[in-house]
Amino acid sequence: MIRERLLDWFDSEKRSLPWRTDRDPYRILVSEMMLVQTTVAAVVPFFERFLDAFPDFASLAAANEDRVLKAWEGLGYYRRARQLHAAAKTIVVQHGGMMPDDADAVRALPGVGRYMAGAILSQAFDRPEPIVEANSRRVLARLLACTDDLTSRDAQGRLWNAAARLVPPRQAGDFNQAMMELGALVCSPRTPRCLICPLAAICEARRLGVQDQIPRATPKAAPLAVVEACAVVACGRRLLLVRRGSPGLWSGFWEFPTIHLEGPDPAGRSFGVPVGLEEGVKRLAGVPITAVGLIRSLTYGVTRYRVRLDAFAAAPRSKKSRAKPKPGPGMSEAAWVEATQLGDLTLSAAGRRLAAAILAEPASWGRSPG
Repeated sequence: MIRERLLDWFDSEKRSLPWRTDRDPYRILVSEMMLVQTTVAAVVPFFERFLDAFPDFASLAAANEDRVLKAWEGLGYYRRARQLHAAAKTIVVQHGGMMPDDADAVRALPGVGRYMAGAILSQAFDRPEPIVEANSRRVLARLLACTDDLTSRDAQGRLWNAAARLVPPRQAGDFNQAMMELGALVCSPRTPRCLICPLAAICEARRLGVQDQIPRATPKAAPLAVVEACAVVACGRRLLLVRRGSPGLWSGFWEFPTIHLEGPDPAGRSFGVPVGLEEGVKRLAGVPITAVGLIRSLTYGVTRYRVRLDAFAAAPRSKKSRAKPKPGPGMSEAAWVEATQLGDLTLSAAGRRLAAAILAEPASWGRSPG
């Protein structure tokens, strides 16, 4: 009964999404990687842009990491971009450029866990593999009136077992997508729309009147406060940037030379002992500078941190500083970059905001001698 009602509802109410146009495993994998902790509305433009740049496994596998990160830029969770890139390389090298339809082989791909493997196998190959993610988990929990903490091992096991029993031998991909779609459009986290739900008559939580209490809310820890500082060092129309090495947060990304000042150190910007901004820039890029003054402060969130970044205008101390910078600890490159070329570099979301702000006010930059 659940299968028929849900599939009928999905057939008439499903959203038109670019990765639903066919059963292409590549498009499904890209969409699933992008949808991790991101909304469908946010993903659609990034998905289309990414597919324009890399239409298949072969083109993605052949691309260098810089191009992949640039195509992903703005979506966040860049570890997923690297995992997708690695998965494409694995598929080309080990599977002749074709997504395998073997469950073990799919689960062995970089970045592919139990949920994503089920999504690929059911949607691309119509294999009766279950899925449990945020939306379908909520639907299942309400159908079963599961009042446990859904992050607990027992609750997760119960929901996965229920999903495995429900997934049909045919139309498995449509059924799994229908579960997710129902959670996204009807069985929402707050004030679920039970009156229009196709499963309302068989929902145990609704029968008991506890649908608003499921899933049980778990308090989130307050974000950890961090303070950083960076230098906007100008030499004519060129700006000093450094590129972070690997591993670590923002590996391969360009940034204005940045040091850690207070709180935990999410990106490894500390030198082990406190240093000022001028000394920090010298260590990061080999350029002696003089900091002129604060030009902008911005805040941004990353994982469990809330960061305040103070940007200071700065200038090289002498004409000799125009020589090629030398990357320091944790950096793979350092360079003078034409201001007009900032958009060509891969920057974090905070880096792009800062770049846009300082480009709009070039008079605020620190100026080099001469």
